[in-house]
Amino acid sequence: MFPGDARSEWPDDLLTDPRVVHLWDEQKIAGTWYGSHPDYLNSNRVLWDAFLIYAPEAHWDDKPSHFIGMGRTIIEMREELRSKLLPLLQSGQVKQ
Repeated sequence: MFPGDARSEWPDDLLTDPRVVHLWDEQKIAGTWYGSHPDYLNSNRVLWDAFLIYAPEAHWDDKPSHFIGMGRTIIEMREELRSKLLPLLQSGQVKQ
């Protein structure tokens, strides 16, 4: 994605909340899927540096269900991320 990206370069202690799960998609399977679906990104690129939010009852058939919102880049869209997550946290649907 970005020159020099490597799992070994990602600091494991950057996000230490116990709800955080660090994953690394070396083959870019998820990002390629999202990048090729115009609902998520308007081009045939790989989606990266983005957030995608789904309701707790979401599941994956042909595509993920119960989509709430997305944004990229994460830093630029952090207020959008906050506005989409807060209702889930306040409703008790997602553990704080």
